[in-house]
This record gives sequence, C-alpha cells and structure tokens, in this order.
Amino acid sequence: MFQFVILRKDNGFTLIEMLVSLSIFVLVSSFTAGMFTFFKTGIVEKSSINQKEWEVFISQLKQDVWMSTSRQVSGDRLYLMGDGDVILIEQYQDKVRRRLNGTGHELMLQNISRLEVETNGSLITVTIRDKQGKLFTRKLRPFVPEQRVPENG
Repeated sequence: MFQFVILRKDNGFTLIEMLVSLSIFVLVSSFTAGMFTFFKTGIVEKSSINQKEWEVFISQLKQDVWMSTSRQVSGDRLYLMGDGDVILIEQYQDKVRRRLNGTGHELMLQNISRLEVETNGSLITVTIRDKQGKLFTRKLRPFVPEQRVPENG
C-alpha cells in the first residue's frame, strides 16, 4: 500500500484562519468607530444647542408668529393671539416652552441659559444664549398683519 504523506506548510494562512482574523478585525474596528462618535458628540452637545434643534424651534416659532393676529411681549415672554387661542412662549428653567391657553408644557428647545424677546413694530427678535454662552438670534415678521381695534372718541 501507498503511504499517504500529509504535507503541512507553516508559512501561510488557511481559509479558516483568514475568516477568523477578518471577523475579529471587523468587530474591533466597528466598536472603535462607535467609541469615537460617542466621545465626540457626548461631550459637546450636553451644554450646547444642536443646530437641527435650533432650526426646528425657529420653524415652529415662525408658524405660530405667522398665524397670530396679535403679538405682545411682556418681559421675556412672547404672547401670540389668534383664532381665540393665546400661545405663550417662555423660558422655563433651561428650556423654552410653549403653552396654549395657559395649559400644557410643550418643550421647544433645551440647554439654554437665557431667552430674550424684543419687538420693533411688527418685527420680533428672538435671542437665545446657550449654556456655553453662544448666541442664536432670529428676526421674524408676521404673515398676517396685526389687527388693531379702532379707537372711538
């Protein structure tokens, strides 16, 4: 009978060894990428306003201002009247909240240190300072002109 000789090469990888090393590499690299993303965003955004949050806040505020028929600023509170409803935009702790007819607690923006609202004619200026001291400012004009009650006399 013939003797079968098993030849073994010690200078290369087998297919199984290659698959195991590739799967370990993919696993380690995916965890490393996730850790970099976590550390990058986890520290900065806790005390700052995210740009997308700011844009959503302004979009919601624009809609409320545009549809209001009357606007009033008292301190740093913005009252928007229209369709029999009163919408109040105010600072509550480190958040900006929206209240409808004195009820509710709809958060519009968070991680702020100061909300300032000013009017100049029909122009409304909203300035927000985040916890890092960065200022965000937007000027809004109403879509519907303010309705004034004619004075008799």
